[in-house]
Amino acid sequence: MIGKQTLISILGGVCYVLPLMAQESAVEGMKEAAHTFFQKSIEKEKQEIYQYLDSIKSSGNNGKHDAEITDEDIQLVRKLKAIEREVPLDYSPRVKDLVAKYTSDNYNPYMCRMMGLGQYYFPLFDKIMDEVGVPRELKYLSVVESSLNPRDISSAGATGLWQLMYYEAKTYHLTVDSYTDQRMDPIASSYAIAKILKEAYDEYGDWLLAIASYNGGKGAVSRAIQRSGKENATFWDIAPYLTQQTQNYIPKFIAMTYAMKYADENDINAADTELSLRTQALDINKRISLNQIADALHVSKETLRALNPSFKRNVLNGTEESPLRLVLPVLDKKIASEELYAALNTPISSTTLSQTENLSEPLQNGKYKVKVGETFASIADKFEVTVQDIKSWNNLRGNQIVPGQNLLIKKEDDFVNAKLARNTERSSKKNQQHAASATRTAYYVVKKGDTLSDIADKNGTSVGRLKSENDLNGSRIKPGMKLKVSKK
Repeated sequence: MIGKQTLISILGGVCYVLPLMAQESAVEGMKEAAHTFFQKSIEKEKQEIYQYLDSIKSSGNNGKHDAEITDEDIQLVRKLKAIEREVPLDYSPRVKDLVAKYTSDNYNPYMCRMMGLGQYYFPLFDKIMDEVGVPRELKYLSVVESSLNPRDISSAGATGLWQLMYYEAKTYHLTVDSYTDQRMDPIASSYAIAKILKEAYDEYGDWLLAIASYNGGKGAVSRAIQRSGKENATFWDIAPYLTQQTQNYIPKFIAMTYAMKYADENDINAADTELSLRTQALDINKRISLNQIADALHVSKETLRALNPSFKRNVLNGTEESPLRLVLPVLDKKIASEELYAALNTPISSTTLSQTENLSEPLQNGKYKVKVGETFASIADKFEVTVQDIKSWNNLRGNQIVPGQNLLIKKEDDFVNAKLARNTERSSKKNQQHAASATRTAYYVVKKGDTLSDIADKNGTSVGRLKSENDLNGSRIKPGMKLKVSKK
């Protein structure tokens, strides 16, 4: 006969085992339910992506509407959406092709250099874009525009990291003279581009349209929106009505954003560059010699020039009214502070400056004959200009020059770039011709929503004439710009 205590003990054990089994069963049920939920979520997401891709490929706007939707397409859409923040990172067949290009082995050295330069430039851009109120991912436009080369000059005269035009520099109060071109200044130019993009977004309410308007002009985007017939048109709606260049511009930006964001998994590693990641900035309100500063810091002239790309000569021409920012590397080794102080506080005298500008190498009709052993860099140093200046003036793209070759060297104080100089000359001749035929000149202040075509119609002139008289290479105009308008 089982005793009372024994019976209670057995029943207690049974009561303990039953709840434990029930708990394990419940946990298994929860795991199975969670697995089912996630499987359904993944399948639902896949179906949504499939429908999204099907709508894109059946639209007929991309020329690949018959292409089969693959797992690669679905994965690319998923990864684009994972890094999307404020700016839409939409899929298109062109985006897919460019992603493959930017993440390829052949492109890897270029992308590694971009990552290396980005370690210096991107933190500067992020800070400025946060301040102005534009999305940080727009910083990757600089890679598309200039390959992060602050001295880059296009054939149309667009200059710097963001490829700003001369009239944009003046509109956004950037200094452009014979000593300085702030379109090449990473900080000053970034404030300008951030404001340009913010103003475009305020007008269109869409970041991709804002980017497209920067590349192709607001007038072109506005006309494309009208031609699309859609009230809330997207970039993809108006793309067929834009130039091929602007149609490709957005996919390039999206693909470059993808490549930068997924750099690690594509073996894109930051390469060493000529830029020092630790710098300090000084405001200079006098004329000083950059060569003296380089000697005092015991760094190369090339390093100092790389950190200060906006200075076109070896002379920094600061004033009390308009001090200029000088960026210096912070070196680990101890620098003789007395030497640096002396270099910073030894202004260049008028005599020295005059001697600097009266070159020891005379120019024959503005041209210089290349000597044996000379390079672009040595000639640029001799005449205190940049290599890019010489290439632009002479319409040269490569890095080879030969002895005996004649190079055009321009030293005019009002020089901006070769293209602008030619435009100015043509404009001057046309103005003289117009004056001879009793033409009168008026001025028109650009209003929000204006296009060159609208302004030309209102003032009885042509778009070509407006461009010529105002040294415009493209169709981009900004509210507040003052345009010269000649009327007969």
